[in-house]
Amino acid sequence: MQRRDFIKNTVLSTGAIAFGSCKEEDPYAEREYKGQIAIIGAGAAGLYAGYLLAEKKANYTIYEAADQIGGRIRSLKGFTDFDLELGAEKIQGNRSLWCDWVKESGAPFVPNISTDFYQIGNQVLSESQWSNNADFKAAVSLVQQAMNYSGADTTLLQYMESAKLASGVRHIADALVANAHGTSANRLSVLGTTEERQAWSAGEGEFLLANRSLTSVLEEKFKNILPRVVLNTQIKRIDYTNERIMLEDAQAQRRYVDKVIITVPLAVLQSTDLQFTPALPESKIASIRSIGMGAGMKVILEFNRRFWDAATDSVYTSGAVPEYRVSSNGRSTKSFVLTGLTMGERAEALSAQSSAAAIQSIIKELDVIYGKGVASGALTNARLMDWGKDPFIKGAYSYPIVGGGGLLTRQTLSLPVQRKVYFAGEATHYGGHSGTVHGAIESGRRVVEELYRDVT
Repeated sequence: MQRRDFIKNTVLSTGAIAFGSCKEEDPYAEREYKGQIAIIGAGAAGLYAGYLLAEKKANYTIYEAADQIGGRIRSLKGFTDFDLELGAEKIQGNRSLWCDWVKESGAPFVPNISTDFYQIGNQVLSESQWSNNADFKAAVSLVQQAMNYSGADTTLLQYMESAKLASGVRHIADALVANAHGTSANRLSVLGTTEERQAWSAGEGEFLLANRSLTSVLEEKFKNILPRVVLNTQIKRIDYTNERIMLEDAQAQRRYVDKVIITVPLAVLQSTDLQFTPALPESKIASIRSIGMGAGMKVILEFNRRFWDAATDSVYTSGAVPEYRVSSNGRSTKSFVLTGLTMGERAEALSAQSSAAAIQSIIKELDVIYGKGVASGALTNARLMDWGKDPFIKGAYSYPIVGGGGLLTRQTLSLPVQRKVYFAGEATHYGGHSGTVHGAIESGRRVVEELYRDVT
């Protein structure tokens, strides 16, 4: 059973939202705008918004707080003999602009011929090997039910408790649903997850690039607009009181524009790092508070030999890292690399330690799973990416919380303010693609359409 079989890949659509289309139709193609536009953030949403504005010959500048573009797309070169991803990694679904761009880059995908392994107790076995285990089958069944839920809003943990799922396999459902959605089982809304799944329209499958980084795909796609990106410029205050909007950066430098597109991560909006004058409408503030985004980590581990089954795609464990992906599959015959993915409470616990201590505790857990000294004796290199500690990201990606209002809350978050301040980014996607790169890209298209809709 591959995780992709039931997480975010059912081709269902409400028919009410045009996000899922790959067509780049422009309903306001004939309109022109001569004012100055600022885009805050050079992630996928901000870059694509800039790309579309460039097509319209608009006057715009993209301000990026970090020293590189990409946002939560961040590639790691030189760690091993192929490029790794510290952030977004898999292209989810075969019907999106993001998937199209990756294909256009010419990079082949990694063949998907592997299987997933699961830890239960002291054993790590494949799905087929666990197929007669009643507790494992119950966990798989619960995951499928949780992705098609229609009852009262509840957390995944409460859902597992009500179903009396055995404690020894709860980590499997947690990993396949909550961890995959950017959080832990006691925080994820089951009803919200189902709502997003039912609105999904990006097609099927999950795809990994074999010999190219996602950053390089962005750099190639947006090479003509990169000169419009101003790096190392954190916008701290937006004053839209007057006709022209004032932007103030961390060095107290001020700029004046006519419209601003905000694409910063949800956690930045939830913090005090970006101030608005006047304050945003109460409905907007409520929407920002009603969507979750929390700690998330990736740990990259290189070994001098493979100690996991050769057929392994991912290993799901009961430890601090719910999922390890074999990143070297289809990419290298010389390197042996596991990428660990941990979200929510587990990520918070690891984040409270130093990077060295966190990596040491992770390796100790792998030694418990695979045998004393097996992982620690083979480790040659390690790198930890703690997204919660990134000052300009502050977390993994957005997820639905109990009582959060679901897709309607995301739609409220997306609404412009006074035809001056516009919002994009994965958290603003109300068509089922939140938490994805293609969702961020689609929001970039939406926000440019909204801006030009308001041009008279």
